[in-house]
Amino acid sequence: GALKGGSGGKIVEPGDTGSRLISALLPGAEKPMPPEGEKLTSDTIDVLKRWIEGGLLENKSSSARKPSKPKFETTLRSDPAAKPDGPPPMPVDVLLEPSVVTHRASAVHAIVASPWAPLLAITGQRQILLHHTDSLELIGVLPFPEGDPVSLAFTPDARYLIVGGGVPGKSGVTVTFDITTGARQLTVAKEFDSVLAADIRPGFDVVATGGPSRLLKIWNTESGELIKSIKKHTDWITALDLSNDGVLLATGDRNGGVWVWESDTGNEFHTLRGHQAAISAAAFRNDSNLLATASEDGTIRFWEMNGGSEVKKIDAHPGGVTAFAFGRDGAFVSAGRDLKAKLWKPDFGHALDLAQNLPALPTAIAIDSEGKHAFVADALGAIRAFQTADAKPVGEILSNPPAIATRLEQLKQKIAPQQQAIAAAEEHLANLTSSCEAARHGLAEVEKARLQAGNDQKSTDATAHIQAIDQAMNTAKAALESAEKAVTEASAAVAANQAPLGSINAAIKHWTAAAINSKAIATRQEAAGSAIALEESNLHFSKAADVISQRSAALNHKRADRSKLADLLELHSPTPSPEVTEEIRATLAAVEISISRDLEDLHRLEEELITAREGIEQSAPLTHGKIVESIALQAAYRKSLE
Repeated sequence: GALKGGSGGKIVEPGDTGSRLISALLPGAEKPMPPEGEKLTSDTIDVLKRWIEGGLLENKSSSARKPSKPKFETTLRSDPAAKPDGPPPMPVDVLLEPSVVTHRASAVHAIVASPWAPLLAITGQRQILLHHTDSLELIGVLPFPEGDPVSLAFTPDARYLIVGGGVPGKSGVTVTFDITTGARQLTVAKEFDSVLAADIRPGFDVVATGGPSRLLKIWNTESGELIKSIKKHTDWITALDLSNDGVLLATGDRNGGVWVWESDTGNEFHTLRGHQAAISAAAFRNDSNLLATASEDGTIRFWEMNGGSEVKKIDAHPGGVTAFAFGRDGAFVSAGRDLKAKLWKPDFGHALDLAQNLPALPTAIAIDSEGKHAFVADALGAIRAFQTADAKPVGEILSNPPAIATRLEQLKQKIAPQQQAIAAAEEHLANLTSSCEAARHGLAEVEKARLQAGNDQKSTDATAHIQAIDQAMNTAKAALESAEKAVTEASAAVAANQAPLGSINAAIKHWTAAAINSKAIATRQEAAGSAIALEESNLHFSKAADVISQRSAALNHKRADRSKLADLLELHSPTPSPEVTEEIRATLAAVEISISRDLEDLHRLEEELITAREGIEQSAPLTHGKIVESIALQAAYRKSLE
């Protein structure tokens, strides 16, 4: 009946412990089960949960049912390369406090641009930085405490970012983040070495990884289990990409080997031979019909996927291609050991050099969703932005941003000098305004004298006098014009000095709000952790109470047995034989010993239960306090944005 479901739909799903069956057994259920009598014990509910997680086995010879849905869902259009409905996903109220701040930046392993939003993701030290591709401002920080992130990939709808990385020689993992909230949605592929390349299929059912193990591994996102481990590469897997339609998977290694696989079956689809050195990038074009591979042999090769044939080879960078990325329209960018970054047309023609003589080896490159800006990252941790129209430098991003407190201190230090500059400009304006008023007054006096001279023509030298006044009036007009021009320029100077102060105050407001939000996020995480711990404590308390109840019942049974044995000795008629009497007494003594031990155990369990209750009573107010503090901080953050 549970497997069949009812008129309201399924009541149990394989792998989903949040199914209606379990929710009906929990406290506060709208339609609690069982409807009458005692509630099911937590142990019994745990058995049901394990049955669900195990695949709903009907009997011991049944096969486990596969999960019918992933851990999280997203709606994809039939054409993965088509723009999703609604505004492009962008970070909203995401953490802005860096997880790690060091004296100097490290090499940038990867950068990737959102396919639809003005957003750039950058690998940092134990974190991923999100920057706006137009303003270059930091708009989000995604902590990656598992180690250093090495690979980045957006999903086709731009909503999620999968990050691969870890600690070399020790551990590796992939984490998928929700870009809009910064929340960790999925953690898959736990390895014994860093993950060097990773991607997630558009259906969110599998994650593919590669690294020093030389094995291409495909993982189930629901169970976290390894589905396939493919041994074909002869060296570290350094590049990996899943096509937007989710059909094909391309991988490249440090020995120049390139393979294309069926993502569903893991079967080999194409073997692409041609490169003579390590593969630095493998990327499908948006339509999934063309694969580009870049190599340290200096070439970029393009392969069509119907027959697996090479359609174009470009000798892009002497010495080796270190970075490659497609744009949304089919244009692409590359960088290499010749310290150049280049922009290429969709027809494979060279458009222009974005940069020459870069100060450090370029390690990653990307082009934004609109194709307006290209970004080049290097081994020193700098990311330079260029206009694709004319290769004009736009600005620079650092992969090691300062802490919020440092930003605020630096901004506050700029206020006093700017206020002094404004005061000096305003004083200069006031002086010029006074001079202008004096010039205006002087002109008025001259004009008055001219009018008087025009009316008084009795003097023989009136004409000469009028000419002199006219000359003075022209001089006064010129002086006034010059004074007015100086006032206009001084007013502009005041405005020019006031504008930076407004920007500084706006930045202080922004980063002050960011500091409040960082604290709110941390407090919210602490509250969530405390709530989970409190729930576990309550569960442990309930189990302990059940054990005590069971032990008390067993103890009462033994006491009843003791009473029966005692009555048997006192009331037995006829009198039993000495042997039987001795046996009853021995049994009675054994029962007494057992009761004594059970009493000791019961007292110990009761003390543990009291301690657990005291712990719950102490932690519950703390948890509540954290929740209240989190809500208050969130309200303060909202207010700071007004």
